[in-house]
Amino acid sequence: MSSTLIPGMEELKVYDHINVIDVGAARGSFMLELEKIVDIEKIYSIGIDPKLGGGHGKYDQFITGCVDNVSAPTKVKLLTTGDEQASTICKPTEEPEKFEEQEEEIDVFNLEQIIQEELPDEADIHFLKIDAEGKDFTILESLSDDPLSRIVFVATECVSETPRFEEEKLKEEVIEYMNSKKFDVFHDHVTDNGSRISDVIFKNREK
Repeated sequence: MSSTLIPGMEELKVYDHINVIDVGAARGSFMLELEKIVDIEKIYSIGIDPKLGGGHGKYDQFITGCVDNVSAPTKVKLLTTGDEQASTICKPTEEPEKFEEQEEEIDVFNLEQIIQEELPDEADIHFLKIDAEGKDFTILESLSDDPLSRIVFVATECVSETPRFEEEKLKEEVIEYMNSKKFDVFHDHVTDNGSRISDVIFKNREK
């Protein structure tokens, strides 16, 4: 996902220092790309396994686990495939036979609670990246207006037809929701020719 977000990253050059939250990090490639072009003040990441990439050691905070709309930290069993970046806590709606439930439970957190603990009320969140294999919209919807109003850019994965997971929303639904929260589409990149998956960047129209 990181290379498709470069247009949004370039826009961040107008800030002297930025705060970043990276939800769904695995290899750390997003942060490594970002630090080439902007001065990062703080970067927080939530991912299943920080050992997968060489960039994770530079995060101010790497929270090992997943994010969901939960009222308090909990544990669930992870569904995995042969691709470590396709792990999920969502029930797949297509090719469920490719997913295997792991025996060990993983931690699940609420993103708003993390924001409240890690970033003071007056701090802007310049870039929120969500790549959570079906949980993207659930995570966005879990945020109240206060943290949302502090976010400048949001990057998320959207599907244009036939959701892959039970909680996944179509891109048009995500765009409609984000518009109601005062975010406009800033960049929309279809991942491959003919793909129904896009990486979409939204910009807070009041920032």
